[in-house]
Amino acid sequence: MSEATTLVVTAVPNPAEMGAVQAYLQGVMPLFKGAGGKPVKRLKVDEVLNGRPSAMVLVMDFESSDAVAELFASEDYKALVPMRDQGFQEMNIAVGREM
Repeated sequence: MSEATTLVVTAVPNPAEMGAVQAYLQGVMPLFKGAGGKPVKRLKVDEVLNGRPSAMVLVMDFESSDAVAELFASEDYKALVPMRDQGFQEMNIAVGREM
C-alpha cells in the first residue's frame, strides 16, 4: 500500500451553473468519505495574494494514494464529471504527501 496522502482541490464555481455545483458537491463528498477521506479543511477564499484566483478549497487526508487513484478512476466518480465540468470554471485537483 502507498503512504498517507492529502488531496487538495481548488475550484472556481460557474455562477450561472450553481445547480450543477451543488449536485457535484452532494455527489462527490460521499465518494470521498467512502474512500476513507477525512476532511481537514473546507475554505472560502477571501483574497488571492499571488496566482490564479479560486473561490473554494478542500483539503482531505486519505490512507493511501491508491485510495485516491481508485476513487477518481471509479465509475461513480466518472458519472459526476459532466456536472463538475458544467458547474466549475476551473478545478485543480492535487495529490501530495508529507515532505
